[in-house]
Amino acid sequence: MQIKILAGIVVSAVLCFSAEVAPISDLSKLTAEDSDDYEEYSRRIEQVEASAKILEDSLQLKTASIEDSLPPLAPQAEDESDSAYEVRKNQYDVDVHRIMREKEDAAAMMTRLGELKAAANTIKKIQMGMFGSLLVNTVPGQASVKISSQPQTLESPARFVQVVPESLTVTVNLDGYVTQNLPLVLKARENKEIDVTLVSLTDASGKAKEGWTWRGYARISAFVAAAGFLGAGLLENKMASDRADEYNNLAVRTQRDRDEAERSIDRRQTLRGVYYGIAGALASFGVATFFF
Repeated sequence: MQIKILAGIVVSAVLCFSAEVAPISDLSKLTAEDSDDYEEYSRRIEQVEASAKILEDSLQLKTASIEDSLPPLAPQAEDESDSAYEVRKNQYDVDVHRIMREKEDAAAMMTRLGELKAAANTIKKIQMGMFGSLLVNTVPGQASVKISSQPQTLESPARFVQVVPESLTVTVNLDGYVTQNLPLVLKARENKEIDVTLVSLTDASGKAKEGWTWRGYARISAFVAAAGFLGAGLLENKMASDRADEYNNLAVRTQRDRDEAERSIDRRQTLRGVYYGIAGALASFGVATFFF
C-alpha cells in the first residue's frame, strides 16, 4: 500500500511538471491553418509531441499504481465487534472509491493523449500541404542539379517535388562548364521553374584573360602613374615651400636673387598643380575601368 501511495505522489509530481513544461489550453489554435511559415508549424508539432510524451510517461506511472480491484470485503468475524466491522467497511468503501477515481483519471489522460496525437498529425498534414516544387532547366541539358534541402542529385531538366518552402541553394554542374550556385526562395505551395545557362570553362577563361588584357593592365598602369605624378606634385610642393621659407627669412638678400626665388616658387607651384591634375585624371580613369 505504501508503494502505491508513493507511486501516486510521483504521478502527481509528473503531472504538475508537465503542466509547467508544455501548457496547452486550446489545441484548436495550434491546429489552425493560419500561417505560411513552415517553421511555425514545426514549433507547434514539437510543443504538442513534447506534451504527449510527458503525458504518456505519466499515464504509464499512474496505470502501474492503480489496483485492478479489491478483494471482496470479508464477512464479520464472530469475535469482531460491530463498530470494528463498521470501521473496516468504511475504509473498504474509501479504497473502492479511490480506485474508481484513479481509473477515471487514467481514462481522462488516455483521452487527452489521443487528442494530442491527433493534433500533431493534423499539423503535419498542414505542413505537407505547404510543400512546393522546383523545375530546373539548363542550357546545355543533362547537367547535374542538386538543391540544399534534399539529398538527391537529378539530371536536368530536374524536377524536385515535396520541397520545403524556405531559402535554399541550387547547385548546377556539368563537365567542362563553370559550376553555378544559385540562391533561391521557395514560398509555401509554390511551383517554381528556373532556367540556368551554363558558361563553358573555355569561354570563362577567355573572358578572364580578355578582361585582364585591356582592363586589368590599363587599371594598374593608371594607378601606378597616378601615384607617380602625385609623388612628383608633393615633391614640388615641398621644394616650393622650402624656397618660400628662405625668401621670407631673408636668406635671399640681393634683388636679383629675390627675383629668381620668386620665379622658382611660381614655377614649382605651377608644376605642383599640373602634377596633381594629371594624378587625379589617371586615378579617375583607373576607377572607371571597374564599370566599363
